[in-house]
Amino acid sequence: MSTNTFNSENLSYLEEEEEEEEEEETRNQSEKEKGKNNKTEEIKDSNIDIVNSISEALTLILEENKKLKNYKEMIVKQSKMIFSSKSIPSISLYDYLKRIQKYTQLERSTLIITLILVDHICEKAHLTLTYYNIHRILFGAIVISIKFNEDSIYDNRYYAEIGGVRLNELKLIEYTFLTLCNFNVYVKEEEYEHYKNYLEGFYEMSQLDN
Repeated sequence: MSTNTFNSENLSYLEEEEEEEEEEETRNQSEKEKGKNNKTEEIKDSNIDIVNSISEALTLILEENKKLKNYKEMIVKQSKMIFSSKSIPSISLYDYLKRIQKYTQLERSTLIITLILVDHICEKAHLTLTYYNIHRILFGAIVISIKFNEDSIYDNRYYAEIGGVRLNELKLIEYTFLTLCNFNVYVKEEEYEHYKNYLEGFYEMSQLDN
């Protein structure tokens, strides 16, 4: 009786051990899969040319805006703003963004926030993006996004040189941008994820077209 009882308890203990081992193995496998998925996401992110996606997305908006009946009127109306250039800059949006990225080592998250802030100012200030104002609006959004999102920050003189504007112009661009946004540049997590997914999808579509 005692031996049988002992064996029964021993088997029960072994079964519990086996169950614990199986659970541990399942947890380890789950962690491995999670790690693989995270690594896949990192690889996916690193392969996406986010500068190209942003420049192409903004170019589509610019071309759509050109079709507006009051497009020329909007250019004249907005011409007195610090964002407007007297002539269309010769450098493309892509090359402009690449230049800024090269000399500031912009984080991907900063670029995504930049696009969000461009949308915010257009919505809040009722601005129409044109080929005359896009570079300076974009540049203002980048400088503000850097200061909002990154740890390493250069002084405004350096940013002005990179962006191709005078120091006093950059200060006014930054101040005007913040004023029109009511000094609110907070970005919600769900909004960030929405734009991130949009840019990733935009990139994938462009690859299919190629």
